Amino acid sequence: MHNVKIICILILLIAVAIFTFQNTTAVEIKFLIWSHNMSVSLMLLTALFSGIIIGMVLSFLNARRKSKQESTAYTQQS
Repeated sequence: MHNVKIICILILLIAVAIFTFQNTTAVEIKFLIWSHNMSVSLMLLTALFSGIIIGMVLSFLNARRKSKQESTAYTQQS
């Protein structure tokens, strides 16, 4: 299972690298009153890494919540 995870991560990194080198065109990003020019690849890499960080934080919080529930259930059984 660990090898499958490493292979999936490597495939994702290779796909991201290929995408980055092929999409260097600058685009205008607008959000409410904010406007900024950046390359498509940089914008999507930012979105990718933001998603990874958010996923890791949510996974950590979920594991912490489960750990607290299990410890509470254990103390109630004793």
